Amino acid sequence: MADHLDRALDAIQKKDLHLLEDIWTEMILDKDVSLKDFLKIIDALKSEKDDERALLLLELLAGSYESNQQYELALDVYKKMLRVKKEDSEIRKRIVGLFKAQYKENEHIDEYLKYSGLTQDAPIIKALSKFEEFIKYDVGRYFYFERYGLGEVKDVNPAKREVIIDFEKKGKDFLSIDIANGLLIPINHNHFLYKRSKEPETLKRLADEDPIQLIKMLLKSFSEPLSATQIKNYLQGIVEKERLNRWWERVRKSLEKDENIRISGRGSKTYAYTESKMARVDELIEQFRCAKREEKVHLALEYAKQLPQFFKKIAPELIKLADEVYKQKPGFALSILLLFDELKQKVRFQCTIEQIIKENRLTELITEIVDFGHQKKLLELLDIYYPEEKYEILEDLFFKTGNTKLLNEISSQLKKRPEKFEEIYFTIFALPRQYPAQYQWFLRRIQSGELEKYLKPNIIPRILESLEYITGVRAITNKILTLEKFDQLLSQAQPDEAKHIAETVKKSSILSEHQKNDMLRIIEYHFPQFFEKEEEFIWTTKSALIKKKKELEHLLKVEIPENKKEISRAREFGDLSENFEYKAAKEKQDQLYQKVRIIEEQLRKARVLDPENINTECVSIGTQVSLKRLEDNKITVYTILGPWDSDIKKGIISYDAPVAKRLLGKVCEEEVEINKRHYKVIKITKWQPKKFS
Repeated sequence: MADHLDRALDAIQKKDLHLLEDIWTEMILDKDVSLKDFLKIIDALKSEKDDERALLLLELLAGSYESNQQYELALDVYKKMLRVKKEDSEIRKRIVGLFKAQYKENEHIDEYLKYSGLTQDAPIIKALSKFEEFIKYDVGRYFYFERYGLGEVKDVNPAKREVIIDFEKKGKDFLSIDIANGLLIPINHNHFLYKRSKEPETLKRLADEDPIQLIKMLLKSFSEPLSATQIKNYLQGIVEKERLNRWWERVRKSLEKDENIRISGRGSKTYAYTESKMARVDELIEQFRCAKREEKVHLALEYAKQLPQFFKKIAPELIKLADEVYKQKPGFALSILLLFDELKQKVRFQCTIEQIIKENRLTELITEIVDFGHQKKLLELLDIYYPEEKYEILEDLFFKTGNTKLLNEISSQLKKRPEKFEEIYFTIFALPRQYPAQYQWFLRRIQSGELEKYLKPNIIPRILESLEYITGVRAITNKILTLEKFDQLLSQAQPDEAKHIAETVKKSSILSEHQKNDMLRIIEYHFPQFFEKEEEFIWTTKSALIKKKKELEHLLKVEIPENKKEISRAREFGDLSENFEYKAAKEKQDQLYQKVRIIEEQLRKARVLDPENINTECVSIGTQVSLKRLEDNKITVYTILGPWDSDIKKGIISYDAPVAKRLLGKVCEEEVEINKRHYKVIKITKWQPKKFS
């Protein structure tokens, strides 16, 4: 097979395309040649800009696969052809035909083809993606959702992109495919979760007879490493709850020695399945050799315990490194000494752990150390070495570190001195530019609710100003200052605070115009005195005013209560669905509150038109004007009312409309240009309410 590939690539290089076609034919006849080798040849042709020949060869290959009923391979070839020729009706027909042959027993196949767009001339790449989604959620497929357990697809509605899934913990439930994509894990019959539901006795027997094999099956089923907590959660019902912790401790020790298990992390460890341990050791040794000094220590800390062969190889260089830098980089050297101490490796260094701690400032050591476990260990030594200076050191350290875990640990210790923590808070918010990491830490704690008591009107300007010079805070700021929360804070603000907030919003170069308008509208609602301007009325008919009031009532009594129920329901899904139903419901909430504010402000400005007081001496609001087009004497009639009354089909236009603005103030017999055509005003009368109601 390698000979075929090498000869083909050589032919391309020599531009011997007849020979290439002969080799390609030989490869098609050789059933042992993989599709991967064919595609390498196609990529070589594409790099030579010979797309036409690439398509020709791919078509030959697809036809061969198709005649041998190797539908999946044929489809892969046609998909490759689409990368060369993005839209091709003939390729589309072939793909549709292959899907029909491949899924001929599927009762929904015609619907899948139709609603994916494959038979409806939709862009083919998008259509293929939609079709594959339908197949993914086909009847009989299994999925897992943590809250509801294993679920089987019982029915599908391609037109609405909905599926009915029968979950073991909930029963049948409707889900849109778009929502399902973010929530559900596809499960095959070899997956641990499938076997846990359908073959629990097999897993229970493995737990007793071969627990390591059980854990390997579990880890193989997930692409991401799993923590001990996750593993134990998945094992509930397989291993009895009362013995699960003891069982895990016994198994964990064996896992640490198993060459197929990769363990990462120091505090919270994760476990993953890997095929070869020695290959991993060799890879890490090479990585260690090429790494910078700091990265060498990171690698040692991460893998020293789980891969003793790796640590044994790198230990001499680590010892040499610590002896070289302990005076210039004491914290760095201390990390290495602490690692050897943890591993109970007796080594003679040029310094000791106690010596480094006594000869250097603890804050500098902690910030220089690369491992959080070691940092935490040093914090615990504060009571021994610096009992009287402990809280001053913690405060100093808070300002010097940007490490989130370390900030969390320091703040937990500072809880015993709340006045000290409050001093730190005021300093950080007074100088966020100087302490950006700590400032972001505070924002995250405010957003989570842990430090929400610090969210007051007087810090809003500082939060908005920080968007100008601190990167990475825009998303968290949007979550903190939702329109609902902004409204609530403004209702508590003092006039001088509100004025400062308004000035900051207006000056912001980061906030969008949309965001500025929303915020200023809320400020104006609570503090109209800062927005003094000539009163602008909204002229309206009585019927339109009633309709607008009903719109507000519907928002307050129907849409907002329904939205609150949506938010409540979405919360039940927990973290998994927060980016979907919950986020959508919260965004809708902001939109609804914004709409209420706008309508309330509009109603405040509304003035009802009185037909008896309409001036017909010239075109004005509340008049009906007849125009004659000068080129053909065609008559056009407009009624000029307010924006809530507009109905173009009836010839009713708003006084804000461009045409109305051209007409207002005109008198009979006066000419006017509208849309590059010339008209004469021939009649002005009062509008008749009954006629337009």
